Amino acid sequence: MKKEYLVSALAVVGMNVWAADWDGVAVPADAGPNNTWELQTAPSDDFNYEFKAASSKANFGNHKWYNFYHNEWDGPGTTYWQFDHVSVDGTDLVIKASRNPSTVKMGVPGVNAGCITSHSKVKYPVFVEASVSVADIALASDVWLLSMDDTQEIDIIECYGGANYFQEFIHLSHHSFIRHPFTDYQPKDENSWWAKPGVTNWGAYCFNRGNRKYIRIGVNWIGPKHFEYYIDGELVRVLYDKAFATKKGTTWHYTYPTMSNGKLDSGGGYQTVVELATGTEYSFEILKGTSNASSTSVIDPYNYQRGHGFTKELDIIINVESQDWHVAAGRTPSDADLKNPDKNTMKVDWIRVYKPVMKGGAAAKAPSAEPGKPKSSWMAFMEDDCKKKGQTFHAKWFSDRFDRLDRNGDGILQDSERPK
Repeated sequence: MKKEYLVSALAVVGMNVWAADWDGVAVPADAGPNNTWELQTAPSDDFNYEFKAASSKANFGNHKWYNFYHNEWDGPGTTYWQFDHVSVDGTDLVIKASRNPSTVKMGVPGVNAGCITSHSKVKYPVFVEASVSVADIALASDVWLLSMDDTQEIDIIECYGGANYFQEFIHLSHHSFIRHPFTDYQPKDENSWWAKPGVTNWGAYCFNRGNRKYIRIGVNWIGPKHFEYYIDGELVRVLYDKAFATKKGTTWHYTYPTMSNGKLDSGGGYQTVVELATGTEYSFEILKGTSNASSTSVIDPYNYQRGHGFTKELDIIINVESQDWHVAAGRTPSDADLKNPDKNTMKVDWIRVYKPVMKGGAAAKAPSAEPGKPKSSWMAFMEDDCKKKGQTFHAKWFSDRFDRLDRNGDGILQDSERPK
């Protein structure tokens, strides 16, 4: 979808003012006290230009993107990412899929698909939102964030548009990895599968008999241990330290995970959670209380990130893929679907990125030590905490530690690091 250009009096002297497709669409997330949102133009794109599919690696969008993954890997499961499966048609980013006859992966014919990666990187505090029309096919349509070392991943949307049971849901998740040996954590609670009343197939919903519909989906990455997920401008899920808050229908559910013998508890195919509270309105105070009642992280329960949470710069990646667990279960597209442009195409109308800045233009500080606490209140909190634990409060050490955390984004102070 393309908007007409806005022309002001400046046009008289040969200057045009351009309107982005998201103009007039409010940022749904809160920028924080005394802050406002500032658009980051380098990673934001309305795709109102043309880029023809290329047979080799190529930059496009005024050097915003390139037409492949962020390293040489060619895709998960039976995916074979191809340069020429990416284009921009003047209004949308277009990512298509087709059949690859190779049986090298998993012993079955594979799927060619497109993938793009941003040249710009993002880091908290940041809000990233995209307007997406998922492919109506048994493949994943994805917009996600990933660190260069492939250890920290935040999924903005992962949607299986035509994969039987899973086509009803949008998966809201993240991954904490160790690469060698490969180890992966992601939340697997039932509430991570988000459903919208009245939608039974997101692929068919988005295709809409040829009149494509788009889902607005965004992540507000507030701090190392604090993520918010928005769908069509509505807050639907929040992860904070050791607890989840998820909106299902009109009810918010506040839950936390449990572990036994060093492993997350599970049952019925899902991660086990304890529900502490429900409500009709989202409350960060209730979520914090749920986190305080929990002893298990929802961000990184196995401590792969050494207690720091998500602190690294992340690339933006948009792609279609054929994942191994779906293929193993027989949820894989037919040759006919892969030849059908009505089914084999994911589209993105726009993607926008914002950072919070102080009103008046100064950059807002990233959350440190404890999200949302300024230095003075954090110092008071730590002094009181030391008293409760019978420890000496070393004011200078804590002050220096706060400043180092603020500069390096290391996250919440660990008890083991305190002076005795």
